[in-house]
Amino acid sequence: MSRLQVGVASVDFTPEPGLPLMGNFRSDYAARGVHDPLRARAIVLAGEPSERAAVLALDICMLDRQNVAFLREAIAADCDLPPENVLVHATHTHSAPAPSGMLGMQAEVAPHAPAIERFLRKAAAAVLQASRTMEEAALEIGSVSAPRVSFNRRLRRRDGATRMNWEALQPVFDPAEILGPWGPVDEQLVCLAARSARRTAALVNFGLHPAILAGDNWLYSADYPGYLTEAVAGILGRGSTCLFLNGCCGDVNHVDYRDRSQGRGYAMAERVGSILANAAKEALSTAAPIEASPLRVSRERVVLERLKIDPDQRRWCEDVLEQAQRRPPQGQVDGLPDAYFARLRLEMARVENQPDEVEVMVIRLGDAAIMGLPGEAFCRLGLEIKHRSPARHTIVAGLCNDAIGYLPTRESFAQGGYETTTGSTFYEPGSAEKLVQSALAQLERLFTAPDRHQRRTAGDGSDRKRESDETRIV
Repeated sequence: MSRLQVGVASVDFTPEPGLPLMGNFRSDYAARGVHDPLRARAIVLAGEPSERAAVLALDICMLDRQNVAFLREAIAADCDLPPENVLVHATHTHSAPAPSGMLGMQAEVAPHAPAIERFLRKAAAAVLQASRTMEEAALEIGSVSAPRVSFNRRLRRRDGATRMNWEALQPVFDPAEILGPWGPVDEQLVCLAARSARRTAALVNFGLHPAILAGDNWLYSADYPGYLTEAVAGILGRGSTCLFLNGCCGDVNHVDYRDRSQGRGYAMAERVGSILANAAKEALSTAAPIEASPLRVSRERVVLERLKIDPDQRRWCEDVLEQAQRRPPQGQVDGLPDAYFARLRLEMARVENQPDEVEVMVIRLGDAAIMGLPGEAFCRLGLEIKHRSPARHTIVAGLCNDAIGYLPTRESFAQGGYETTTGSTFYEPGSAEKLVQSALAQLERLFTAPDRHQRRTAGDGSDRKRESDETRIV
């Protein structure tokens, strides 16, 4: 077992109330107070002198590529860590402030730009603090099954139509009309631990939408990931830090359509966080040592084709917005109103012929891998990456380094439903699979290609690339 230098830190970046909340459609977006703090947690990893990487996880709904660039630049200004080697993750709580004007939030966000910059700078400081606490640590990893916590929210009716499982919380819902979910859930909880002489740090990975607190909550909260990380840190002992990386949870939430007693609110968020914290404790108790070297970082820029908005859709958008002027839509706990989609589709139409480039990133940590997809990927995609990965242990996280909407599987477009609606997703069918192929190709290269350090030792002077490989996939 080899050892790395590891540093960890946690920073409270909770802003003053009043910033617009993100994650649900509301008539009034302004946060009214703080229920529990929003934190940025970082782990910095260093092997040989040229081997450095970091993971920064924020209690926030989502971060777009401009937010990520800002965070990386802030880190690079005060730290010798290569900014492109920082994987930035949004836990996806629906009770945190919007950091940008994405998804139609421009008008709400614009007056708060200085406050947003301040809390992002605070969040970036977690990496700086972690880099100053580096000490030798041994790595361990364990996993357990956490059943009956997560549920695929896309339900298949007997007539073949799709309903969302949150409709089960409404009185008119009839469970008898449901054949079952369209897709799977991933019950595996993975816990990576770094143990040094003074402390233990943990990174917990599980796929579950943090929308237990929804559009009827106006207080800042980390949702269940806050309860989870605080509980695990308590289990680990004084001075310990726990990061949470949410998995591929685009079609997964906490609602069991067969059990209407399951609702929302802080009690439910605490219950889910506690269940997962106990699962993490079990995973830690059976964790096995892993090789910590080599430490490598890989990235690819993947080109995606945008969805097209045809003339009929444009006319529909214009009609809906005309009606919305006479009768503005009201806030809602689940889903989004037609007026939201109408505005967004007209924005999409302006760039529909401009292909986009998005980042897929992988960190190799000995015989383990941490890989990040940039959107809200469906669960099946994460399972495929895990199944086909050459790494002994693979942690898959969504909403990393960008927010590009839902990433449905190709077959789910024909099924319909909320996540496949134009404006919930932005790219042509097959785009999610393209990102999966990028992830698998990078994993294959990182785990099967000859080690560059060995080639240098053998006298191969042809390798002059920086440690972090970056390519572009069309």
